[in-house]
Amino acid sequence: MNWNHIKVFLAVADAGSLTAAGPILGISPPTIARHIARLEQTLGVKLFDSQHDGYYVTSAGKDLKIAAEKMDHAAQDFSRLAKGISGVGGGPVRVASGFWFSRFITEQMPSFHSANPSIDIELITGHAVANLDRGDADISIRNMRPLGGDLVMRKLGDAPFAIYGSVDYVSANPTAKSDARYDHCDWIGGSRGLDGLASQVWLKGKLKKDPILRCSQTLQFLDAAKSGIGLAILPKMVGDREPMLEQVSKPISLDNDEIWLVIHEDLKRAPAVRAVIDWLVPLFHNI
Repeated sequence: MNWNHIKVFLAVADAGSLTAAGPILGISPPTIARHIARLEQTLGVKLFDSQHDGYYVTSAGKDLKIAAEKMDHAAQDFSRLAKGISGVGGGPVRVASGFWFSRFITEQMPSFHSANPSIDIELITGHAVANLDRGDADISIRNMRPLGGDLVMRKLGDAPFAIYGSVDYVSANPTAKSDARYDHCDWIGGSRGLDGLASQVWLKGKLKKDPILRCSQTLQFLDAAKSGIGLAILPKMVGDREPMLEQVSKPISLDNDEIWLVIHEDLKRAPAVRAVIDWLVPLFHNI
């Protein structure tokens, strides 16, 4: 059996679909499907029932998943310990974060590579929190404090939000600067998949009408606001850096607006991981 096929099996079983497993694995849905097909052929067992809303593990797949998880835990323990004690200062370091944090890190990347040419950073971007025990990433930047696990964490700061609109839109719609904005202005919101975001829950409680545009990715909020279509809630670390945007509200404190850096205990001595952490900490402290 190919161990990579088993890792793909576990990722799809946990994520529930090929699309959701893609960012975790760093490969495309068609490639994931080929891994699954080859594993099923090797085992002679059907692992998933494919339906329109996702992939569901079969009864046989559930039994095999238990054994596969034990294999995965052992492999990850081995890999982390080796990385932590190797003393190698170069190589890849995987950093998992949400879309806004990934965008911020990407913008600052030249400063890291100029000082650390032997270290490559792989950004894993998504709303799901990376499982560091499973080895989804080496470092996680998240907006909530983790509970449990053999994890080392550090608070990097806070990420308050505010309401923004393009300079032209605000000029043409002066009510954007008052509480009348919720009744009279056009708004940009999230589609159904983003309903649970703290910013969208807060916005839903304020609006008297539906947004004129719903986006499936948070980065689209920024592009839509810059285009002048309406107002959007954005992190200040993003909106304040956009000359085309104007902040029209006071900072908004939302649930889970803290910024935490998290690594597994086994990796705290890995030189490459340590170098990335030493770069990220002051970077986020200065936002």
